[in-house]
Amino acid sequence: MGGGVLIVEDHGLLADSLVFALREEGLDVDKVAPVTVDGILDEARRLSPTVVLLDLDLGGEIGSAVGLIWPLHKLGAQVVMVTGITDRTRLAECLEAGATGLIDKGTSFDELVDSVREVAELGTIVSATQRDALLAELREQRRADQRRREPFERLTPREREVLAALMDGKSADVIAKESFVSLATVRSQIRTILMKLGVNSQLTAVALAQRNGWVLR
Repeated sequence: MGGGVLIVEDHGLLADSLVFALREEGLDVDKVAPVTVDGILDEARRLSPTVVLLDLDLGGEIGSAVGLIWPLHKLGAQVVMVTGITDRTRLAECLEAGATGLIDKGTSFDELVDSVREVAELGTIVSATQRDALLAELREQRRADQRRREPFERLTPREREVLAALMDGKSADVIAKESFVSLATVRSQIRTILMKLGVNSQLTAVALAQRNGWVLR
């Protein structure tokens, strides 16, 4: 299998179990503790693995491992995500970033070994149909997110500040005093915000902003 398999997994027991199971099948296997991104990449350079089994959520300082996929791929490894996550958007992001396989953590060790061998031999375990479907869903999700963001992007910097203040529970009177402007000015700004967001009340505007994850930047 060339350079063998490198396991990047933050759960020590699972990593040890994977190492044992794959070595029992005669595979050359190493593991690395996911403490830092640089540490993982340094170990990958040293070992030059053919396949990297990468946990999607590494916890600690790293968190999501999506940002590791392409650097590992550039080092010559086929990156296979091993995860219990079923969110299709997140899985599609892995494929988009360069992952060549997706393995459910609930799969049996026999299936996992077969998948590792398939990646080493064929370069992927994701069918073209599955890949295209996931990436199409990701593109549609991004289009939907953009449509939801568009009304907020029409707000002026000042209107965004007022909306953020409303989300903090401040009244128009408090906003006016803190901004050193008249109450009439703030009320006019609020009316414009409501119009641009297509809602009829401050409460609805706040609820819409919260539902879409809008924050002042």
